[in-house]
Amino acid sequence: MEEEVIKIQEFLELFERNRFENNLAIDISYTKVIDWYVVIKQGNHARYKTLFEIQDCDLNFCIAKAYVFLTKWLCENQGGY
Repeated sequence: MEEEVIKIQEFLELFERNRFENNLAIDISYTKVIDWYVVIKQGNHARYKTLFEIQDCDLNFCIAKAYVFLTKWLCENQGGY
């Protein structure tokens, strides 16, 4: 369980370091109907562009996929993270 928390924390720290500069937003939610849902968006409240979204019953899987996406996106758009 502790390892899972570290992975989530690493992802959120990476997101936090880059959110203002890249105008990013994130939604992490859970419902009985769609399980875990993670969305990374760019833009302002009126005009978000969805960059990444995933839905799965495994939160760790969703976070891992979001982390990989975000690192690749930052490398392609900023030259690194």
